[in-house]
Amino acid sequence: METLGWILVIVWVAGLGFWAVNKLEMFMETDETTLKDGEKGTDASVNSDSTTDLVNKAQMDGKKAVPLLNVPDVMKSMVMLALSSAVGFAFWNLGMSESNIIMMYILGVLITSVITNHQIYSLITSIVSVFVFNFLFTEPRYTLKAYEKEYPVTFITMFVAAFLTGSLAAKLKEHSAQSAKALLIAQKEQLRANLLRSISHDLRTPLTSISGNASNLLTNGEKFDPETKKQLYMDIYDDSIWLNNLVENLLSVTKIEEGSLNIRPQAELLDEIIAEALQHISRKKEEHEIVFRTSEDFILVKVDARLIMQVVINIVENAIKYTQNGSEIIITTERTEKEAVVRIADNGPGIPDDMKPQVFEMFYSGAKSIADSRRSLGLGLSLCKSIITAHGGSLELTDNEPHGAVFTFTLPIEEVDIHE
Repeated sequence: METLGWILVIVWVAGLGFWAVNKLEMFMETDETTLKDGEKGTDASVNSDSTTDLVNKAQMDGKKAVPLLNVPDVMKSMVMLALSSAVGFAFWNLGMSESNIIMMYILGVLITSVITNHQIYSLITSIVSVFVFNFLFTEPRYTLKAYEKEYPVTFITMFVAAFLTGSLAAKLKEHSAQSAKALLIAQKEQLRANLLRSISHDLRTPLTSISGNASNLLTNGEKFDPETKKQLYMDIYDDSIWLNNLVENLLSVTKIEEGSLNIRPQAELLDEIIAEALQHISRKKEEHEIVFRTSEDFILVKVDARLIMQVVINIVENAIKYTQNGSEIIITTERTEKEAVVRIADNGPGIPDDMKPQVFEMFYSGAKSIADSRRSLGLGLSLCKSIITAHGGSLELTDNEPHGAVFTFTLPIEEVDIHE
Protein backbone atom coordinates (compact mmCIF):
# COMPACT_ATOMS: atom_id res chain seq x y z
CA MET A 1 0.00 0.00 0.00
CA GLU A 2 2.90 2.34 0.79
CA THR A 3 4.30 1.81 -2.71
CA LEU A 4 0.92 2.51 -4.33
CA GLY A 5 0.61 5.65 -2.27
CA TRP A 6 3.99 6.93 -3.42
CA ILE A 7 3.03 6.23 -7.06
CA LEU A 8 -0.16 8.27 -6.66
CA VAL A 9 1.77 11.12 -5.07
CA ILE A 10 4.29 11.10 -7.92
CA VAL A 11 1.53 11.10 -10.54
CA TRP A 12 -0.13 14.01 -8.73
CA VAL A 13 3.12 15.98 -8.65
CA ALA A 14 3.68 15.28 -12.38
CA GLY A 15 0.18 16.49 -13.16
CA LEU A 16 0.83 19.63 -11.15
CA GLY A 17 3.98 20.20 -13.20
CA PHE A 18 2.08 19.83 -16.47
CA TRP A 19 -0.55 22.28 -15.20
CA ALA A 20 2.09 24.83 -14.22
CA VAL A 21 3.77 24.64 -17.64
CA ASN A 22 0.38 25.03 -19.33
CA LYS A 23 -0.41 28.14 -17.29
CA LEU A 24 3.04 29.57 -18.08
CA GLU A 25 2.51 28.97 -21.79
CA MET A 26 -0.91 30.67 -21.74
CA PHE A 27 0.60 33.64 -19.86
CA MET A 28 3.39 33.98 -22.44
CA GLU A 29 0.87 33.80 -25.31
CA THR A 30 -1.23 36.52 -23.64
CA ASP A 31 1.81 38.80 -23.36
CA GLU A 32 2.71 38.11 -27.00
CA THR A 33 -0.83 38.94 -28.12
CA THR A 34 -0.80 42.19 -26.12
CA LEU A 35 2.54 43.14 -27.64
CA LYS A 36 1.31 42.44 -31.16
CA ASP A 37 -1.88 44.47 -30.52
CA GLY A 38 0.27 47.39 -29.34
CA GLU A 39 2.46 47.19 -32.40
CA LYS A 40 -0.59 47.05 -34.61
CA GLY A 41 -2.02 50.14 -32.90
CA THR A 42 1.12 52.16 -33.59
CA ASP A 43 1.25 51.04 -37.22
CA ALA A 44 -2.47 51.25 -37.96
CA SER A 45 -1.86 53.86 -40.63
CA VAL A 46 0.06 51.40 -42.81
CA ASN A 47 -2.56 49.62 -44.94
CA SER A 48 -0.13 47.09 -46.39
CA ASP A 49 0.47 45.56 -42.92
CA SER A 50 -3.19 45.26 -41.91
CA THR A 51 -3.77 41.96 -43.70
CA THR A 52 -0.65 40.42 -42.18
CA ASP A 53 -1.76 41.52 -38.70
CA LEU A 54 -5.14 39.92 -39.16
CA VAL A 55 -3.54 36.68 -40.29
CA ASN A 56 -1.14 36.64 -37.34
CA LYS A 57 -4.01 37.33 -34.94
CA ALA A 58 -6.06 34.54 -36.47
CA GLN A 59 -3.14 32.16 -36.13
CA MET A 60 -2.69 33.09 -32.46
CA ASP A 61 -6.42 32.69 -31.87
CA GLY A 62 -6.15 29.21 -33.38
CA LYS A 63 -3.33 28.35 -31.01
CA LYS A 64 -5.32 29.49 -27.98
CA ALA A 65 -8.32 27.50 -29.16
CA VAL A 66 -6.16 24.34 -29.20
CA PRO A 67 -3.59 24.75 -26.38
CA LEU A 68 -0.25 23.06 -26.58
CA LEU A 69 -0.90 21.32 -23.28
CA ASN A 70 -4.38 19.86 -23.03
CA VAL A 71 -6.08 17.58 -20.53
CA PRO A 72 -6.23 14.38 -22.65
CA ASP A 73 -2.51 14.46 -23.47
CA VAL A 74 -1.59 15.31 -19.86
CA MET A 75 -3.64 12.36 -18.65
CA LYS A 76 -1.98 10.05 -21.19
CA SER A 77 1.47 11.17 -20.02
CA MET A 78 0.57 10.66 -16.37
CA VAL A 79 -0.86 7.22 -17.04
CA MET A 80 2.27 6.14 -18.92
CA LEU A 81 4.44 7.44 -16.06
CA ALA A 82 2.36 5.49 -13.55
CA LEU A 83 2.50 2.31 -15.66
CA SER A 84 6.28 2.61 -16.04
CA SER A 85 6.61 2.98 -12.26
CA ALA A 86 4.30 0.01 -11.63
CA VAL A 87 6.29 -2.21 -13.99
CA GLY A 88 9.48 -0.93 -12.35
CA PHE A 89 8.21 -2.01 -8.94
CA ALA A 90 7.39 -5.43 -10.37
CA PHE A 91 10.94 -5.73 -11.74
CA TRP A 92 12.35 -4.52 -8.42
CA ASN A 93 10.45 -7.17 -6.49
CA LEU A 94 11.66 -9.83 -8.93
CA GLY A 95 15.23 -8.80 -8.21
CA MET A 96 15.99 -7.41 -11.67
CA SER A 97 18.71 -4.82 -12.19
CA GLU A 98 18.15 -1.06 -12.33
CA SER A 99 18.96 -1.03 -16.05
CA ASN A 100 15.78 -2.99 -16.77
CA ILE A 101 13.74 -0.48 -14.77
CA ILE A 102 15.38 2.40 -16.66
CA MET A 103 14.41 0.72 -19.94
CA MET A 104 10.77 0.73 -18.81
CA TYR A 105 10.87 4.49 -18.25
CA ILE A 106 12.51 5.02 -21.64
CA LEU A 107 9.79 2.87 -23.21
CA GLY A 108 7.18 4.96 -21.40
CA VAL A 109 8.66 8.15 -22.85
CA LEU A 110 8.66 6.59 -26.31
CA ILE A 111 4.99 5.60 -26.08
CA THR A 112 4.12 9.03 -24.67
CA SER A 113 5.70 10.76 -27.67
CA VAL A 114 3.65 8.57 -30.01
CA ILE A 115 0.24 8.97 -28.35
CA THR A 116 0.48 12.71 -27.59
CA ASN A 117 0.37 15.69 -29.92
CA HIS A 118 3.58 17.56 -29.13
CA GLN A 119 7.21 16.92 -28.29
CA ILE A 120 6.94 18.82 -25.01
CA TYR A 121 5.22 15.81 -23.43
CA SER A 122 8.21 13.57 -24.08
CA LEU A 123 10.54 16.28 -22.72
CA ILE A 124 8.60 16.74 -19.48
CA THR A 125 8.08 13.00 -19.08
CA SER A 126 11.83 12.43 -19.54
CA ILE A 127 12.65 14.91 -16.76
CA VAL A 128 9.96 13.59 -14.41
CA SER A 129 11.04 9.98 -15.08
CA VAL A 130 14.56 10.72 -13.83
CA PHE A 131 13.24 12.16 -10.56
CA VAL A 132 10.72 9.33 -10.14
CA PHE A 133 13.41 6.71 -10.71
CA ASN A 134 15.66 8.46 -8.20
CA PHE A 135 12.82 8.72 -5.69
CA LEU A 136 11.58 5.14 -5.95
CA PHE A 137 14.54 2.95 -6.82
CA THR A 138 17.83 4.48 -5.63
CA GLU A 139 19.21 4.23 -2.11
CA PRO A 140 18.03 5.76 0.12
CA ARG A 141 14.57 5.08 -1.34
CA TYR A 142 11.66 7.54 -1.19
CA THR A 143 14.00 10.51 -1.13
CA LEU A 144 15.67 12.57 -3.82
CA LYS A 145 19.12 11.87 -2.37
CA ALA A 146 21.60 9.60 -4.15
CA TYR A 147 24.66 8.35 -2.26
CA GLU A 148 26.31 6.32 -4.99
CA LYS A 149 28.83 8.25 -7.08
CA GLU A 150 27.67 6.70 -10.38
CA TYR A 151 24.04 7.81 -9.97
CA PRO A 152 24.51 11.32 -11.48
CA VAL A 153 25.90 9.72 -14.63
CA THR A 154 23.00 7.24 -14.60
CA PHE A 155 20.46 10.06 -14.30
CA ILE A 156 22.01 12.10 -17.09
CA THR A 157 22.28 9.08 -19.38
CA MET A 158 18.69 8.08 -18.59
CA PHE A 159 17.40 11.59 -19.36
CA VAL A 160 19.33 11.91 -22.63
CA ALA A 161 18.32 8.43 -23.82
CA ALA A 162 14.66 9.00 -22.95
CA PHE A 163 14.55 12.46 -24.50
CA LEU A 164 16.31 11.44 -27.72
CA THR A 165 14.08 8.40 -28.08
CA GLY A 166 10.96 10.48 -27.55
CA SER A 167 12.18 13.20 -29.91
CA LEU A 168 12.92 10.73 -32.68
CA ALA A 169 9.51 9.13 -32.26
CA ALA A 170 7.81 12.55 -32.35
CA LYS A 171 9.72 13.56 -35.49
CA LEU A 172 8.85 10.26 -37.15
CA LYS A 173 5.20 10.82 -36.29
CA GLU A 174 5.33 14.36 -37.71
CA HIS A 175 7.08 13.11 -40.84
CA SER A 176 4.39 10.47 -41.33
CA ALA A 177 1.66 13.10 -41.01
CA GLN A 178 3.42 15.35 -43.54
CA SER A 179 3.86 12.42 -45.93
CA ALA A 180 0.17 11.58 -45.69
CA LYS A 181 -0.71 15.22 -46.38
CA ALA A 182 1.66 15.34 -49.34
CA LEU A 183 0.16 12.14 -50.70
CA LEU A 184 -3.34 13.60 -50.42
CA ILE A 185 -2.25 16.72 -52.28
CA ALA A 186 -0.59 14.61 -54.98
CA GLN A 187 -3.76 12.55 -55.38
CA LYS A 188 -5.82 15.72 -55.82
CA GLU A 189 -3.38 17.06 -58.39
CA GLN A 190 -3.53 13.74 -60.25
CA LEU A 191 -7.32 13.91 -60.16
CA ARG A 192 -7.25 17.38 -61.70
CA ALA A 193 -4.77 16.27 -64.35
CA ASN A 194 -6.87 13.24 -65.28
CA LEU A 195 -9.97 15.39 -65.38
CA LEU A 196 -8.39 17.95 -67.69
CA ARG A 197 -7.06 15.26 -70.03
CA SER A 198 -10.45 13.59 -70.23
CA ILE A 199 -12.31 16.87 -70.76
CA SER A 200 -10.00 18.00 -73.54
CA HIS A 201 -10.88 14.87 -75.53
CA ASP A 202 -14.54 14.39 -74.66
CA LEU A 203 -15.60 18.00 -75.15
CA ARG A 204 -13.92 18.22 -78.55
CA THR A 205 -15.93 15.43 -80.18
CA PRO A 206 -19.50 16.73 -79.56
CA LEU A 207 -18.48 20.36 -80.07
CA THR A 208 -16.96 19.49 -83.45
CA SER A 209 -20.14 17.67 -84.38
CA ILE A 210 -22.38 20.56 -83.30
CA SER A 211 -20.31 23.19 -85.12
CA GLY A 212 -20.08 21.02 -88.26
CA ASN A 213 -23.82 20.30 -88.44
CA ALA A 214 -24.68 23.94 -87.73
CA SER A 215 -22.28 25.07 -90.47
CA ASN A 216 -23.90 22.68 -92.96
CA LEU A 217 -27.36 23.98 -92.08
CA LEU A 218 -26.24 27.59 -92.45
CA THR A 219 -24.42 27.18 -95.76
CA ASN A 220 -26.38 24.40 -97.47
CA GLY A 221 -29.65 24.38 -95.58
CA GLU A 222 -31.76 25.21 -98.63
CA LYS A 223 -30.27 22.24 -100.51
CA PHE A 224 -31.16 19.63 -97.85
CA ASP A 225 -34.42 17.76 -97.88
CA PRO A 226 -36.61 17.89 -94.72
CA GLU A 227 -35.51 14.45 -93.56
CA THR A 228 -31.81 15.38 -93.74
CA LYS A 229 -32.47 18.64 -91.89
CA LYS A 230 -34.35 16.79 -89.17
CA GLN A 231 -31.48 14.34 -88.73
CA LEU A 232 -28.97 17.19 -88.41
CA TYR A 233 -31.16 18.95 -85.87
CA MET A 234 -31.50 15.73 -83.87
CA ASP A 235 -27.74 15.19 -83.92
CA ILE A 236 -27.19 18.72 -82.58
CA TYR A 237 -29.81 18.11 -79.90
CA ASP A 238 -28.26 14.79 -78.84
CA ASP A 239 -24.79 16.31 -78.60
CA SER A 240 -26.08 19.27 -76.57
CA ILE A 241 -27.89 16.93 -74.13
CA TRP A 242 -24.73 14.85 -73.77
CA LEU A 243 -22.70 17.99 -73.08
CA ASN A 244 -25.23 19.19 -70.54
CA ASN A 245 -25.06 15.90 -68.63
CA LEU A 246 -21.27 15.98 -68.79
CA VAL A 247 -21.14 19.50 -67.36
CA GLU A 248 -23.55 18.54 -64.56
CA ASN A 249 -21.34 15.60 -63.63
CA LEU A 250 -18.18 17.72 -63.74
CA LEU A 251 -19.71 20.38 -61.50
CA SER A 252 -20.82 17.77 -58.99
CA VAL A 253 -17.42 16.04 -59.01
CA THR A 254 -15.70 19.39 -58.41
CA LYS A 255 -18.00 20.15 -55.48
CA ILE A 256 -17.40 16.72 -53.97
CA GLU A 257 -13.62 17.14 -54.31
CA GLU A 258 -13.79 20.55 -52.61
CA GLY A 259 -16.21 19.29 -49.96
CA SER A 260 -18.81 21.88 -50.98
CA LEU A 261 -21.55 19.57 -52.27
CA ASN A 262 -24.49 20.97 -50.34
CA ILE A 263 -27.38 18.56 -49.95
CA ARG A 264 -30.75 20.16 -49.31
CA PRO A 265 -33.02 17.24 -48.41
CA GLN A 266 -36.76 17.72 -48.62
CA ALA A 267 -39.76 15.43 -48.57
CA GLU A 268 -40.28 14.24 -52.15
CA LEU A 269 -42.32 11.54 -53.88
CA LEU A 270 -39.85 8.99 -55.21
CA ASP A 271 -41.92 8.08 -58.27
CA GLU A 272 -42.11 11.72 -59.33
CA ILE A 273 -38.33 12.12 -59.08
CA ILE A 274 -37.75 9.09 -61.31
CA ALA A 275 -40.44 10.13 -63.81
CA GLU A 276 -38.89 13.59 -64.08
CA ALA A 277 -35.40 12.10 -64.54
CA LEU A 278 -36.60 9.93 -67.42
CA GLN A 279 -37.73 13.08 -69.23
CA HIS A 280 -34.08 14.18 -69.41
CA ILE A 281 -32.70 10.96 -70.93
CA SER A 282 -31.13 11.32 -74.37
CA ARG A 283 -33.08 10.62 -77.54
CA LYS A 284 -31.38 7.22 -77.81
CA LYS A 285 -33.80 5.96 -75.17
CA GLU A 286 -36.19 5.40 -78.09
CA GLU A 287 -33.88 2.62 -79.29
CA HIS A 288 -34.44 0.76 -75.98
CA GLU A 289 -37.49 -0.31 -74.03
CA ILE A 290 -37.51 1.60 -70.74
CA VAL A 291 -40.15 0.39 -68.29
CA PHE A 292 -40.90 2.18 -65.02
CA ARG A 293 -42.93 0.01 -62.68
CA THR A 294 -44.21 2.30 -59.96
CA SER A 295 -45.02 0.94 -56.54
CA GLU A 296 -48.58 0.71 -55.29
CA ASP A 297 -47.80 2.81 -52.23
CA PHE A 298 -46.68 6.41 -52.32
CA ILE A 299 -43.04 6.44 -51.20
CA LEU A 300 -42.00 9.68 -49.58
CA VAL A 301 -38.22 10.13 -49.29
CA LYS A 302 -36.10 12.87 -47.73
CA VAL A 303 -33.58 13.69 -50.46
CA ASP A 304 -32.20 16.41 -52.67
CA ALA A 305 -34.39 15.71 -55.71
CA ARG A 306 -31.97 17.33 -58.16
CA LEU A 307 -29.10 15.07 -57.13
CA ILE A 308 -31.20 11.88 -57.10
CA MET A 309 -32.42 12.73 -60.60
CA GLN A 310 -28.77 12.94 -61.62
CA VAL A 311 -28.18 9.46 -60.19
CA VAL A 312 -31.10 7.97 -62.13
CA ILE A 313 -30.04 9.73 -65.35
CA ASN A 314 -26.45 8.50 -65.06
CA ILE A 315 -27.39 4.87 -64.39
CA VAL A 316 -30.01 4.74 -67.17
CA GLU A 317 -27.70 6.51 -69.63
CA ASN A 318 -25.01 4.01 -68.71
CA ALA A 319 -27.37 1.12 -69.48
CA ILE A 320 -28.29 2.71 -72.83
CA LYS A 321 -24.61 3.13 -73.77
CA TYR A 322 -23.48 -0.38 -72.99
CA THR A 323 -26.47 -2.47 -74.10
CA GLN A 324 -27.59 -3.38 -77.58
CA ASN A 325 -30.49 -1.67 -79.33
CA GLY A 326 -33.84 -3.09 -78.36
CA SER A 327 -32.68 -4.13 -74.87
CA GLU A 328 -35.01 -3.71 -71.92
CA ILE A 329 -34.30 -1.41 -68.97
CA ILE A 330 -36.64 -1.89 -66.02
CA ILE A 331 -36.89 0.53 -63.09
CA THR A 332 -38.74 -0.59 -59.95
CA THR A 333 -39.27 0.93 -56.52
CA GLU A 334 -40.31 -0.55 -53.22
CA ARG A 335 -40.45 0.40 -49.58
CA THR A 336 -39.01 -1.50 -46.65
CA GLU A 337 -39.38 -0.74 -42.96
CA LYS A 338 -36.47 1.71 -42.85
CA GLU A 339 -35.69 2.77 -46.42
CA ALA A 340 -36.78 3.06 -50.02
CA VAL A 341 -35.18 0.77 -52.59
CA VAL A 342 -34.71 1.59 -56.30
CA ARG A 343 -33.57 -1.06 -58.79
CA ILE A 344 -32.48 -0.33 -62.36
CA ALA A 345 -31.99 -3.57 -64.32
CA ASP A 346 -31.07 -4.24 -67.92
CA ASN A 347 -30.87 -7.43 -70.00
CA GLY A 348 -27.66 -6.50 -71.80
CA PRO A 349 -24.40 -8.48 -71.76
CA GLY A 350 -23.77 -7.60 -68.10
CA ILE A 351 -20.52 -6.63 -66.38
CA PRO A 352 -17.69 -9.17 -65.97
CA ASP A 353 -16.77 -10.15 -62.43
CA ASP A 354 -13.22 -8.81 -62.76
CA MET A 355 -14.57 -5.35 -63.62
CA LYS A 356 -17.15 -5.07 -60.84
CA PRO A 357 -14.76 -3.90 -58.10
CA GLN A 358 -13.70 -0.94 -60.27
CA VAL A 359 -17.01 0.25 -61.72
CA PHE A 360 -17.52 2.82 -58.95
CA GLU A 361 -13.98 4.20 -59.21
CA MET A 362 -13.49 7.61 -60.75
CA PHE A 363 -12.29 7.66 -64.40
CA TYR A 364 -12.91 3.93 -64.80
CA SER A 365 -14.89 3.25 -67.97
CA GLY A 366 -14.07 -0.41 -68.63
CA ALA A 367 -12.99 -1.93 -71.90
CA LYS A 368 -16.36 -1.97 -73.66
CA SER A 369 -17.00 0.27 -76.60
CA ILE A 370 -19.88 2.71 -76.72
CA ALA A 371 -22.32 2.71 -79.61
CA ASP A 372 -21.78 6.36 -80.55
CA SER A 373 -17.95 6.00 -80.42
CA ARG A 374 -17.59 8.57 -77.65
CA ARG A 375 -15.13 7.73 -74.92
CA SER A 376 -16.73 7.74 -71.46
CA LEU A 377 -15.18 9.94 -68.78
CA GLY A 378 -15.88 7.32 -66.13
CA LEU A 379 -17.46 9.85 -63.77
CA GLY A 380 -21.10 8.77 -63.74
CA LEU A 381 -21.11 5.73 -61.45
CA SER A 382 -18.47 7.19 -59.14
CA LEU A 383 -20.58 10.30 -58.78
CA CYS A 384 -23.71 8.23 -58.15
CA LYS A 385 -21.94 6.37 -55.35
CA SER A 386 -20.89 9.63 -53.70
CA ILE A 387 -24.36 11.17 -53.93
CA ILE A 388 -26.15 8.12 -52.53
CA THR A 389 -23.60 7.75 -49.73
CA ALA A 390 -24.02 11.43 -48.84
CA HIS A 391 -27.76 10.76 -48.45
CA GLY A 392 -27.05 7.92 -46.02
CA GLY A 393 -27.89 5.18 -48.53
CA SER A 394 -25.97 2.52 -50.43
CA LEU A 395 -25.40 1.66 -54.11
CA GLU A 396 -24.68 -1.91 -55.19
CA LEU A 397 -24.14 -3.80 -58.43
CA THR A 398 -25.42 -7.35 -58.96
CA ASP A 399 -26.05 -9.65 -61.92
CA ASN A 400 -29.42 -9.83 -63.62
CA GLU A 401 -30.88 -13.19 -64.63
CA PRO A 402 -30.31 -14.67 -67.14
CA HIS A 403 -27.94 -11.86 -68.16
CA GLY A 404 -27.50 -8.15 -67.59
CA ALA A 405 -26.76 -5.90 -64.65
CA VAL A 406 -28.82 -4.55 -61.75
CA PHE A 407 -27.97 -1.33 -59.91
CA THR A 408 -29.74 -1.05 -56.57
CA PHE A 409 -29.65 2.00 -54.32
CA THR A 410 -31.42 2.88 -51.09
CA LEU A 411 -32.69 6.20 -49.76
CA PRO A 412 -33.97 7.36 -46.35
CA ILE A 413 -37.74 7.42 -45.92
CA GLU A 414 -39.55 10.53 -44.75
CA GLU A 415 -42.09 9.65 -42.12
CA VAL A 416 -45.42 11.42 -42.26
CA ASP A 417 -47.73 11.72 -39.27
CA ILE A 418 -51.39 11.65 -40.21
CA HIS A 419 -53.67 13.38 -37.73
CA GLU A 420 -57.33 12.56 -38.04
